[in-house]
Amino acid sequence: MRRIRAVAIASALLFAAMAVYTWPLKPGIPAIQLTFTESAFTSILAEWKPAGVHIFKTHFATDFPFLVCYGALGYLVSRETNLFERHTRRVRSLLALSLPFAAAADAIENSLHLLFLLGTGPFSQSLYFAAGIASTIKWLLIVGFVGSSAYALYKTAG
Repeated sequence: MRRIRAVAIASALLFAAMAVYTWPLKPGIPAIQLTFTESAFTSILAEWKPAGVHIFKTHFATDFPFLVCYGALGYLVSRETNLFERHTRRVRSLLALSLPFAAAADAIENSLHLLFLLGTGPFSQSLYFAAGIASTIKWLLIVGFVGSSAYALYKTAG
């Protein structure tokens, strides 16, 4: 449990730091994560203006360590606790991989966003679409894991 607590604390601190740092961005970061075209992506950058784009560029220094932490946390919770003991072995295995896969999708999304911000375009529309798909997969896996966790806690309490 000591490892789980340490990774959970690191995840929470990194998330809180990132949330505070990116708070001024309107619309928030999830809006740009769920863009699938260059025009949608650049439209949000235009709303943020240069100061907001700078915040977005520099937030990745926290976002990459955060995704490593939440991926590890999901794996450790699934493997080293009895949270999902009522599920089948196969479902437990899938849940153990869900946040590490979400983190991998997050890393792909982040890398593509950095390419769009720092690279010399133009870039293929398929890359913008890929970033949006990676983000969608990430969010679906996170919601699935959190929902399964909440359900497991509910069943254990009841």
